[in-house]
Amino acid sequence: MTEQFPFIAETSSLPLLSSMCRVRRGKNFRVQGKMVSRPKLCLILQGDGVLVLNDTVYTAQAGSLFVLNPGTTIEAAARSKVTECILLSMDTVRLQQVRGEWKMTPTPGFPLDWQTGRLLVRHEQQAVSRLEQLYETFRGLQPEHFISIHSQLHELLQFLSENRLEANHEKVDPALERSIMYMRRFMSEGISMDQLAKIAGLTPSSYSRSFKKAKGMSPTDYLNRLRIDEAKKQLTAETCNIKDVAISVGYGNEYYFSRKFKQTLGIAPSVYMKRDQLRVATASIMGFHENLASLGLHPVAVLEGALDRDADEQERRLTRQFDQLRQAKPDLIIGDFYHQPYYDRLKSIAPTIILESTNDWKENLIRIAELVGREKQALLNFKELEFRKLEASQSLQLYFEQGRIALMHITNQSIRLQGSGEDPLNQLLYDELELHPAQLVSPEIYRNEYAADSIPVLDTDYLFIHRATLQPASEKVFRRMKQTASWNRSPAVLQGNVHDISNWQRLCWTPAGRLQILIELEQIAQQSVVFSHAGLIGH
Repeated sequence: MTEQFPFIAETSSLPLLSSMCRVRRGKNFRVQGKMVSRPKLCLILQGDGVLVLNDTVYTAQAGSLFVLNPGTTIEAAARSKVTECILLSMDTVRLQQVRGEWKMTPTPGFPLDWQTGRLLVRHEQQAVSRLEQLYETFRGLQPEHFISIHSQLHELLQFLSENRLEANHEKVDPALERSIMYMRRFMSEGISMDQLAKIAGLTPSSYSRSFKKAKGMSPTDYLNRLRIDEAKKQLTAETCNIKDVAISVGYGNEYYFSRKFKQTLGIAPSVYMKRDQLRVATASIMGFHENLASLGLHPVAVLEGALDRDADEQERRLTRQFDQLRQAKPDLIIGDFYHQPYYDRLKSIAPTIILESTNDWKENLIRIAELVGREKQALLNFKELEFRKLEASQSLQLYFEQGRIALMHITNQSIRLQGSGEDPLNQLLYDELELHPAQLVSPEIYRNEYAADSIPVLDTDYLFIHRATLQPASEKVFRRMKQTASWNRSPAVLQGNVHDISNWQRLCWTPAGRLQILIELEQIAQQSVVFSHAGLIGH
C-alpha cells in the first residue's frame, strides 16, 4: 500500500509546480541565513559541502535530496570547486466545489507530511533522473507542456513517497505511518495494540514485528517516547501543572507519569521544569565540564575520579573532590559511564545521571544540553564547528595531500599506536578532514601497544606524538624508542614531519577540543611551510 496523497485522497489539495532552476556555483560558494518562502525540493547534482537547515547540520553530496518547508532557514558552504543543484518550488492549492463551481485557494505547507531535512529514498538514481526530466520539460515553456509538467510532478512525488526510507534505510511503511499519526492525534486517550494493528491492517503480532524492525523499538515504547516528548514541550511553558501535563499526554496519574518520565530522561518532571536554572556538577573524564562550558554553563564542581592508576593517589584525590562536590551543593550531577562505580556516592549528594557509553560525541553533547535546557546552543556549536572544519580542511588538504599520518601516545611504560577504527578522533581526521591513515594504522583495533625497543617500522609521512605526562619514565621510553632502526628509518623522521600534539584522544569529545585539534593541525601545516621555505626541513 502506498502513501496517500492529498490530491488523490478525500481532501482536495493539489500541488502545482511554481518554478525550477538549476544552480551552479564555483569555489567558496556560501549561503547565509536565507529563508524558504514556499515548499521546495533540493537535489544536489555534484559537489559536496555543509547544509544547515534550521540549525541542524547535514552533509550535502551528489545524489542527496532535501525537503525544505516554508519558514526553513538555510545556511550552506561548499567544500568542492563546483557545486550544482536543482531547486524545485511548489505551491499547494485547495479545491472546493461551491454551488457547482470549483474554487481554488492557496494553502501553505508541503503537499505531503514530510519534515524539513534529508529525504532518503530507494533507487536514488531514478529519483535524480525523474527530477532532471521534469526540469527539462519545465525549460520547454510551451503552453502545451502545462499538463505534462504537473503530471510529472505528481508522478515524482508518488515515486518518492513509495520509495521513502527510514533513517535505518528500511522502507517506510505507510500503514505504520498511519498508526503513528493516530498515536500523535490521540495520545491523550487510551490506545491499545489492537487499535494500532487494525489501523495498520495487520494482526497485532505482525504489527509489533514490523514496527520494531522499522523504528528500532516496540509500538509501546514509541508511544511512550511521543508522550514524553510532548510532555517536555509542555513542561517548558511558564505556567504548567504536572498533573495537567500527565493527563494531556495520556498518563492516568501524575505519579505514574513522573516515574515514566524519570525512567526516560533520568530526572523528575519537577527538576526538568527548572533545568535552565540548575546548579550542575560533572563526574567525567570525557570533558563533560567542557561540554557544559560550550553551552555557556560552568559546573559548580568537577570530579575526575577515574584518571589515575595508582589506587592510593586516586583515593586521596577522590576524597578531596567528593568533599568539594558536597560543599558545592549541586542540584544535578552528570557523569560518564566511567563513573558508574561511584553512582551511589554521587546520588547521596544530588540527583545523578550517568550517560550511557557511546562513540558519538554529538550524542553526549545533545543529551547534556537537554538536561540543562540549552539544546539550541548545542546545535549552534555543531554548526559553527562544521563551518570552521570546512575552512580548515581546505588548507590541510593542500598541505597533507596524499601523505599518510599516524598517531602515537607515549606512556610511562609503553608506546601506543592508534588504530583507525570507529572513534570520534578517527572520524574527525579520516572521515571529515579526509586525511589518510598510514598502513601501519590498524582499521580494526583501537590501538596497538609496544615496548619502546620493539615498535614496528614507522612507515608514515607524518607522525603526531602525545607524551602522556612528560615525567622521567615516559621521557626514558621516548629516548629508547628514538634509538631504534624503526624510528630512524621512518619517512616522517627523515623529512622532519614529527610533531608533538595535545591529548587529541581526550579533546575530540567536545566542541572546544575538536576546535583545538583543528588549530594544532593548521599550526603544524603553517610552521612546516615556513620551515620548508627556510630550507630547514630534512636537516
